[in-house]
This record gives sequence, C-alpha cells and structure tokens, in this order.
Amino acid sequence: MHKIQKFTIALLAFLAVAFAPPAGAASAEKRMALVIGNAAYQAGALATPANDAGLIAQTLQAAGFDVIGARDLDEDSLRHAFRDFVDNASKAGPETVVAVYFAGYGLQLEGENYLVPIDANIGRDSDVPVRALRLSDYTHALTALHLKATIVILDAARANPFSISGQPLAGGLALMEPEPGMLIAFNATPGTVAPEGQDGYGPYAKALAEMIREGGCRRPGCSTAFVCASTR
Repeated sequence: MHKIQKFTIALLAFLAVAFAPPAGAASAEKRMALVIGNAAYQAGALATPANDAGLIAQTLQAAGFDVIGARDLDEDSLRHAFRDFVDNASKAGPETVVAVYFAGYGLQLEGENYLVPIDANIGRDSDVPVRALRLSDYTHALTALHLKATIVILDAARANPFSISGQPLAGGLALMEPEPGMLIAFNATPGTVAPEGQDGYGPYAKALAEMIREGGCRRPGCSTAFVCASTR
C-alpha cells in the first residue's frame, strides 16, 4: 500500500477513536481539553484567535470534552494553565482522551516549537526559551501519563511580529515527531506561515471544527493543515 494511503488510514483511525461518541454511560473514558486563544499581543494584536478558540471550545464540548478555555494569557498564566492541565490529566486516569488547542503566535528555534504569551518581550533569539513555553516539555509530560489518546493542535504558524537580533528565526513551526498515542496538527506545513482570516475566524479553525464534527477532512481548508499521527 502507498505510504500516503497508510498514513491517511492511520490518521482517520486515530480521529475515529478520539472523537467518536463514548461507548455508553458505563464507559470509563474521560475527555478533557485545554483551549487557549491569545490575541492581545503587545508586539502585534491578532484578529481571530479569541473567536477561533471559542469555536473550537464549543465544538469539543459537543464532542463530549470537558473544556477549560482561556484567552489572552501572559507568561505566568500560560505556564500555570498548562501545568494545571497536565496535573488534572494525571488524575483522570489512563482511559482519558485529552486535546490541546492553541491559537496565537508560535515560534521555532533550533528545532523546538514555542508558544508565545501576550506579554512576551523577545528582542533576541536567546529570549525565546526564556519568554515562551517550549511545547515539547508538555507533550513529553502528557505522554508519560500513558493516556488513551492525546491531540495537540497549534493554530500558531504566523508571521513573526518580533524584531530579532542575533540568530534569525525560521518561519512557521518546526516539524515534530509525535509521541506514542499522540496526534499533532499545525495550521500550515512546517517552515511556512498560514494566511490570516478575513471574516473574524481563521480558515484553519473553521475547517478543523467541521473535521471534528464529521470525523474526517472534507473541506478544502483542511488541506492547509499539517498533521503528524502516531499510534501505540
């Protein structure tokens, strides 16, 4: 079978497990989601993340997830939100499906992806690991919990608003190798930047919401996504 066909089948199977209705009232499966929309950046405000996060939160709630939503988080609040979510997931047990959606600015540096809080003051490449959250710290922490499935969605491949001295930052997000039982999705292929929305919502968030509702990718906007999936 062709490699792309194998990947597509694996991806759809992963989505079927993650977003299918629970087996019944007696099911032990839990569903938890952390949804963050950062828009009010000091370095340059964004138009759609608050709306995008609201849309995804509503869609995940309809899919049976208990959603923790937040917007416009500064560095301290963003770190606490992720730490608290990992702690709550650890208490939920192995029959848990977790989803994380982040809309805002993302940066890559030396092969790592970073989520940027709204108050980040980044003037040099060396500021990135200090002022932003390294995503792999949290994907590793979630993987260590051996959950049923983990979905991490970054709607964050945007034009860099910071004036950087030192080593120039590569555009977009860096390719990530998914951990076992994890799906990672970007709103653009690695190293590229996605277009901004024109009607209050980003095209990726709208396509993603429909994909979650329908359990597959049927809209042209889905083609802007880059997805890595891994099964146990």
